[in-house]
Amino acid sequence: MDEHPSGDGQTAHAAASPPADTQDPSGWGAKIHSVRFRVVAAMLGMMLAGVVTAGMVTFMVQFQESDARLDQALLDKANAVVKLVQTKKKTSGDYANRTYVSALHEAAEDIEPRSNEVMAGIVDGRVAWTVEGNGDTDLLDNSMFADAAELRNPAGASFGELNSGSRPLRTVVLPMRGATGTFVLVARDAADQRERNVSSVQTYALVALGMLLAAAVIGSLVAGRLLDPLRRMREASRAVGPEDLTQRVEVRKGEDDVTLLAKTFNTMLERLDEGAQQQQQFLDDAGHELRTPLTILRGHLELVTVDDPDDVIATRDVLLDEVDRMQRLVDDLLLLANSGDPGFIRREPVQIPELLDQVMEKVHVLADRHWQIDERADYVVEADPQRLTQALVQLAANAVKHTGPSSTIALGSRIERPTADDGTSLPLQETLLLWVRDDGIGIAAEDQQRIFERFGRAHTGRGEEGSGLGLAIVSAIAQAHGGVATVESQYGHGATFLIRIPLQSSSVRVGTGLG
Repeated sequence: MDEHPSGDGQTAHAAASPPADTQDPSGWGAKIHSVRFRVVAAMLGMMLAGVVTAGMVTFMVQFQESDARLDQALLDKANAVVKLVQTKKKTSGDYANRTYVSALHEAAEDIEPRSNEVMAGIVDGRVAWTVEGNGDTDLLDNSMFADAAELRNPAGASFGELNSGSRPLRTVVLPMRGATGTFVLVARDAADQRERNVSSVQTYALVALGMLLAAAVIGSLVAGRLLDPLRRMREASRAVGPEDLTQRVEVRKGEDDVTLLAKTFNTMLERLDEGAQQQQQFLDDAGHELRTPLTILRGHLELVTVDDPDDVIATRDVLLDEVDRMQRLVDDLLLLANSGDPGFIRREPVQIPELLDQVMEKVHVLADRHWQIDERADYVVEADPQRLTQALVQLAANAVKHTGPSSTIALGSRIERPTADDGTSLPLQETLLLWVRDDGIGIAAEDQQRIFERFGRAHTGRGEEGSGLGLAIVSAIAQAHGGVATVESQYGHGATFLIRIPLQSSSVRVGTGLG
């Protein structure tokens, strides 16, 4: 009894639906872990770091320069006050008898500070007077006098910042030459300037944010377009199965890494598809052609009379003949199945005249025919001599089957230019043409293409003997060399089988053509 009665159902269910780990992921979790998200996030992270760094450096320099310009403006105004006092004390009789404190106070009032400025005189460590630019508000109140007095420096101008409530007050204190312990103070409210700086930072931040959002959108679109071949590869991989290897990834024009990967993926699928087709073709061919000899074997074994020695011997001979035929058939099928492998041919320098002589030496014993060589191409080409010999011997054996004792069978070779006499489409480079010609019964036009197919035979009777794979093998050898096998014939006027092989760049002419 089956201990797992539901096993078949579970198997069918598993085959009907893909495993959980191969299903297309969805949701935010999958999007966050996607390559597209990582690429865009990395790009935005680098952009954000660059924007923040550039902004910090730029605004630090801007803030420092704005404070430096403000300090210089305050210093210029303080120097103007001191210079005015010194000039008037020298030129004006009224100023000559005044103290420096009184003169400074009057000069500050004459210059008139701006509405956001204040001037003050510091004498012996205390604020002696103030002149406010805005009469409604005291920028320098009594609570700030002590801090202001601390800024004095007898050696020269000193700069600082006082806090007037929540408003910064940039300050310069300049000593009065000729009046020891007397200093002039000029200060300006820097709140408006700082607000403008902060507004610039905010504007920069908004622009940078907008730029990052635009970069995120554009980057997502560009990354999606660039990575689209990967998505199509994933979809094609999920769709590919033992029963369907026809899926391909749509590849756009381009030479970027992802596009090249998609092209390589398509090439891999094509090789897999080709291999699967060859395997299926081999199985179909084997099943089709082995059925007849197996039926013959079974029929003779069932009908053999065991007690009759003659019948046993005759049956054995028939069985051995069928076994030999099956062996040849299997060998031919395996050769065709392997014809698409890279190692099917092994190129080496081949001297065509010597190749024809060697083939003629082998085939002239096949039958009593008039054997001859029409023409020799005195070239050395890169090809597989064993495969070419196999193809020519097969064509010669095929010619023997369909000619009589007085018939002529000829071999030949020559070099063709890119345009063939019969109009056949040729590659741009020169082509080696090999042929086997006979004057037998010929082949009808409607059969000339079919005879190169597996198990293809002419309806007129030519090719009825054998497995029907000989010319298919010849065609496979030609295709493995990058060429093609064709036939020129009229029924009743013989046939010429042609093998055209494009010449490699290393092919050279070694002599003059021989007739």
